[in-house]
Amino acid sequence: MIFFLEEDIDNYQRFCDWFNVEAIPQIEAVGGSVLVQGVDRDNPQHLRLVMQVPDQATLDGFLGSPDFTTARQNAGVKVETTVITFLAD
Repeated sequence: MIFFLEEDIDNYQRFCDWFNVEAIPQIEAVGGSVLVQGVDRDNPQHLRLVMQVPDQATLDGFLGSPDFTTARQNAGVKVETTVITFLAD
């Protein structure tokens, strides 16, 4: 299941320091992967990710986790801005 995620962040480097070191290993441990990661050229506080997870339950596990949400917030993610678009297979 591939999806496109976009959200606002405080600082891309701060986000990467957390995401690349802590979140990606967690995502990969459950069979997921990050296919593309970056910010808008004209707005470096607007993050875009293309990710893949095995199923909806896996994604829900991350998004529904209070610990993962707190970690995202601590990394500067404005979680209320998150928009997910599911791509067709």
